[in-house]
Amino acid sequence: MEKRYIPLLMMLGLLIIVIITPIVAAVFDIPVVALDTPDISIASFDYWSIGHFLCGVALFVFVFTFGWIIKNLTGVPKDPINDPEFKSFVLYWMIVVIVAVLWEVIENTLLYMVDIKVEFDSAANVITDITIWGIGGCVSWYMTDLMFLSDKYLRAYYIYGIMCLIMGVLIFVVFGFITTS
Repeated sequence: MEKRYIPLLMMLGLLIIVIITPIVAAVFDIPVVALDTPDISIASFDYWSIGHFLCGVALFVFVFTFGWIIKNLTGVPKDPINDPEFKSFVLYWMIVVIVAVLWEVIENTLLYMVDIKVEFDSAANVITDITIWGIGGCVSWYMTDLMFLSDKYLRAYYIYGIMCLIMGVLIFVVFGFITTS
C-alpha cells in the first residue's frame, strides 16, 4: 500500500469514531446535535464542531509549513527543495492531535475557572471535538501530500483551502445562528 493512502485510512478510522460516539451518547440520552443553546458543550456536535475541523486543517498547514521551512533552511536542498518525508507528516499530524487534547484540557479547566466557560463539556463532546481536529489534520495531510506529488494538484490545493475557509465560515455562521436563535 502506498503511504499516500495512510491519511485516508486514518480518516476512515476517525470517521468511525465520530459515528460511534454519538450513537453511544444517544443511548445515555445525550443529544447528538446541539440545536439549542443549553445543549452546546453537551451534545456530540455543536456549531463549534466546524471550528474544530478548521483548526485541525489550519494547524496542520501551519506546522507543516513551519517544519518544511526549517528543514529546507538547515539542510542542503535537492532539486530545488526537500520533499517532505512520511514520518514528518506523521509527526505534524500528531502535533495537531496533541494540541487538540491540550485545548480540551485548557477549555474545561482554565476557561471554566475564569468563568469564560460556564459548563464542562460532556465526554461525547470532548471525544468528537478531538476526533474532528484529527480529521481536519488528515485532510490537510492528504492535500499537502498531493501538492508535492504533482504540479497539476497545486491548483487543487489552493482551491481546497479557499473552499474550506468559505464553507467553514458559512457553516459556522449558520449553525451559530440556528443554535443561539
